[in-house]
Amino acid sequence: MLVAAKTTISLAIVALVLGFLWANILALLELSRWRIIRWPVTFFVSIIRSLPELIVIFLIGLGLPYLFLEFEDVLPESVVDAYFNLLDTYGEFLFFGLGAFALSLIYASYASQTIRGALLAVPRDQWNSGAVLGLSKPATFFYIVMPQMWRHAFPGLSNQWLVLLKDTALVSLIGVHELMKETDYIYSATADGFTWYAMAALIYLVISLVSQKLQDLLYNRITKYDQEPAK
Repeated sequence: MLVAAKTTISLAIVALVLGFLWANILALLELSRWRIIRWPVTFFVSIIRSLPELIVIFLIGLGLPYLFLEFEDVLPESVVDAYFNLLDTYGEFLFFGLGAFALSLIYASYASQTIRGALLAVPRDQWNSGAVLGLSKPATFFYIVMPQMWRHAFPGLSNQWLVLLKDTALVSLIGVHELMKETDYIYSATADGFTWYAMAALIYLVISLVSQKLQDLLYNRITKYDQEPAK
């Protein structure tokens, strides 16, 4: 179970990194002045947020690999054989990647709204301050706007990380051998559901508590200048 817990943490971290990148891109595109860019992004985010998370994971984790079968009759036999050999050899790694990708999209759809709201919370005058200092718009964003934006976004992103960590349990349903999948195997072998599921709950609890402690330390570091009394 501890080995499976490492897979769970790895899955969550990969999904977090990918999702954070997607979230920033989606947030910036949603703030675009051009409707032709803003509306499709808003529509995409709304779809992902409206669907049950398990549906998104099934569509990507199970739907995409087996979508290939729809074209099996029109593809050369050598291509079909190579695909199934690849699936047999690297199937677990493939489903791990698809599961992480699905979780990253789910995380990004919510985190993008947190980041977008945090950006809007920064006063517009801060952009003018950068112009007065002779900074370009990208430099103004990175050196003036973004540090202020994190103070607003960090609490929401922290909560979404904890949700993402718990959502990794759903990926067990597409065959990824993470903590819940391994617990199911142990339960099937021992028929002692309470003990092993309680053990899994304890592991999730420890990971979450450590995460919250690290988040508190990081948040205090981000806001330390706000907490220091003026001299």
